[in-house]
Amino acid sequence: MKKMIISDLHYEKRIFRGVDESRAWEWLLGLVDYHKPDLLLSCGDWGAAINVNEFYELLKKVTVLTIYGNHENMEVLAKLYNVRTSKYLPILMEDGKVYEISNLRIAGINGIIAKKRKTKKGVPRKTPEEFLKVAEKLKGKDIDILLLHETPFIPELFPFMAKDFRSLSALEAIKIIKPRLVINGHMHSGCYKTYTFPWGTKYIYISSDQKERCYLLLNTKNSKIEVWRDLKLVDSIVFPDFVVLSLC
Repeated sequence: MKKMIISDLHYEKRIFRGVDESRAWEWLLGLVDYHKPDLLLSCGDWGAAINVNEFYELLKKVTVLTIYGNHENMEVLAKLYNVRTSKYLPILMEDGKVYEISNLRIAGINGIIAKKRKTKKGVPRKTPEEFLKVAEKLKGKDIDILLLHETPFIPELFPFMAKDFRSLSALEAIKIIKPRLVINGHMHSGCYKTYTFPWGTKYIYISSDQKERCYLLLNTKNSKIEVWRDLKLVDSIVFPDFVVLSLC
């Protein structure tokens, strides 16, 4: 069983800093056709150009679960549900809910953090207290994969990032939940980065925008997490203690 994970697709009808973001959707469909994953997970930032008709072309090919980030068309995301599942399954994940798929326990925390809860361009933010409240719901739930958009404070990977209420709250959430693996994007700092927290949680940052064009493949048969750029394998990460990935 093969899982694909993306973050920050940023599908927009524009050229941004020399990058044609309008090609993002066609690129993603091509990847799904090539790899044929059974599940596509997203850490958010699909972009404002997503629409219902195009998204259902994707949903005919693969089951999708996603959190939202800070660059979204929330009206579209809220309408969409999976068509390949026997039960009603919206693509937008609920905060604090555990999704059990192919022996994996998957959860997510939506959005980014702001001091005062607000909405920007239709996308909600969370206060640090709201963010950590979701983390407490997931405490002790034996989470295999946690999806975030907000980035935890890891200066070893992101020396330019601020040590503030956002990054520290995200770090604290991971420490509370202690998932086996946590994945996020948001930083736009290269293709991918990996890290291991002191309590054993593995961390991967990935960027799937049209500048980097990177994504992850999790193979449940061999405990490997592969990093791909376009159709080229960039790295293969083996987590010997991440035994859940060897289950079918």
